Amino acid sequence: MKSTDIFLEILGCPSEEMHEPVNAGYICPYTSDRCSKRGHGTNDPFPVCSIWKYTGARENRRKDRPVIVCPKRFYTADIVGDILEHVWVGPYERNKINAVREIKMGKIGNVDMVVCDTSNLPALDNFVSVELQAIDITGTVSDVYTSHLSQTDLIRSPKYNFNTANVHKRYLTQLIKKGYFHSTWRKKIVAVIQDVLFESIRERVRFAATNPKDENTSIVFMSYTLDPTETDEEGYYRLKLKEVVGTEHSVLMNAVVYETPPSKDLFVAAIKRQL
Repeated sequence: MKSTDIFLEILGCPSEEMHEPVNAGYICPYTSDRCSKRGHGTNDPFPVCSIWKYTGARENRRKDRPVIVCPKRFYTADIVGDILEHVWVGPYERNKINAVREIKMGKIGNVDMVVCDTSNLPALDNFVSVELQAIDITGTVSDVYTSHLSQTDLIRSPKYNFNTANVHKRYLTQLIKKGYFHSTWRKKIVAVIQDVLFESIRERVRFAATNPKDENTSIVFMSYTLDPTETDEEGYYRLKLKEVVGTEHSVLMNAVVYETPPSKDLFVAAIKRQL
């Protein structure tokens, strides 16, 4: 097995084309800044953008699809255009629509981006906030990265997986809080995520969907798929909008809090095993 069987993208490039990110100054092409990701046991950047998810076992093990592990990767998507088409309410002039990043939102932290209409400045009445979310991994791929830099084959297959449970716990809680704030302002917040994560969320949290442009919709999920067979004009693998689903913050909150309870009999059996 080779490192390129694990990594799809390094520092924005197809992994087979990028083995010396230090020579590129570790500059992230999506932000034009030095990569801020860190690996285990190193102070150097760990510029891995996406990793292959596998399915099956042993001789049936095969690549399923790439999973984005850095939220900055979403900046190559046409987030602004997709919001204007699927989420924005009311008329606008495209040349008056701006996007700004990292806006502080009280004690709860920042939102990654805000798309706003600047036509009535100094008044700023129409805007949509954006939260980007990638998926963390469990286990480690540090040895794979070392092999990738030295262009040597892997001694053993790495053991890693994708920590969707942590995303459910942390990201959805943040999204509900920020969604509540936006609902009080009569505004919307868009969660930009990958299709694999959105599928996981929908499997675990059953919430009613609403029209993304409805005035009561405060949270909108925009799900993208990463296509490793097609590149855009700049040579990056293409991100394609797959699904746009709206909901209300209270609906999402109730779906998260009031999940289907586990079996009481199984719970009791677990207690008995510890007696």
